[in-house]
Amino acid sequence: MKLIIAIVQDEDASRLVNQLMKAGIGVTKLATTGGFLRAGNTTLLIGVDDAKLQGTLDLAVATMWNTAEFVEQSSKIRKKKYLVQNFEVGFYPPGSPYRIATSATYRMRSPMEYVTISKWCQNWLREEYHTEAVYLPNGIDPSFYPKRGRDLQGKIRILIEGDCSAEHKNVDESFRIVEQLDLEKFEIWYMSYNGNPKSWYRVDRFLHRVPYEKTPEVYAACDILLKTSLLESFSYPPLEMMASGGYVVAVPNGGNLEYLKDGENCILYPQGNLAEAKAAIERILTDAELRKKLDTGAEETVKERNWKRIEPQILEQYLGK
Repeated sequence: MKLIIAIVQDEDASRLVNQLMKAGIGVTKLATTGGFLRAGNTTLLIGVDDAKLQGTLDLAVATMWNTAEFVEQSSKIRKKKYLVQNFEVGFYPPGSPYRIATSATYRMRSPMEYVTISKWCQNWLREEYHTEAVYLPNGIDPSFYPKRGRDLQGKIRILIEGDCSAEHKNVDESFRIVEQLDLEKFEIWYMSYNGNPKSWYRVDRFLHRVPYEKTPEVYAACDILLKTSLLESFSYPPLEMMASGGYVVAVPNGGNLEYLKDGENCILYPQGNLAEAKAAIERILTDAELRKKLDTGAEETVKERNWKRIEPQILEQYLGK
């Protein structure tokens, strides 16, 4: 009998447990908090008979730093890839053992092959770690997001998204911005998978741990996404808001500049400039020509990022098809 420890996202845990149980594989589910086992992840203890572990895998993909070493060292995996989805070193303070361990995974050599989801990730791997990686763009399924035209009449609903306990998400800045807005004209929704609103946040509706399949309804119900993250390797929420027909005001960071174009499909403002962010929100409400331009730009961006256009590149890289 072998014990496998699997760390998965909370929203995937129930489905995985059900599939394992159907296959007759014993599994114990643990709640996990703190360090890299922080809230949002579930740890599964899986008992597998030795006989079921015979043979090799054709391909394994590490998708987080704490899975990379296992994939690299396993002798039962023919083709090994590491999908680097973010600059995870930045999640931990200097000197932290997690920061050191994360950094080490970016220096693994052959036979590990690196893949990134943004050119920004690709560049810092090359510059900081002398590691080459293949760039495969992220995409979106437009059919998953019901598109709704916004007339911006009545109360305007602003969506703030992100874990306020994660410093790099910079959620506090979003709420400092909305503090300046007219309470009679705006309604504030806050969506976070982890963390609860701080006592000083102005929140009209808090959406906690919204199931993935329900998130399109949230985007469709809101008019403007205010996204102030400082560190993102890609950043899906702005693209998801675009797909739903809404507008985006955001802080530029490494990853979101892969597709966000100021004045073309969104409005960007310098981090910390609350007055400029407030002005951007008000400009969307008052400038019909700007909205028309943003609508057109967002539609083009979503088309370019359609998974159907990107899928052949991904299959070729992972499966050689």
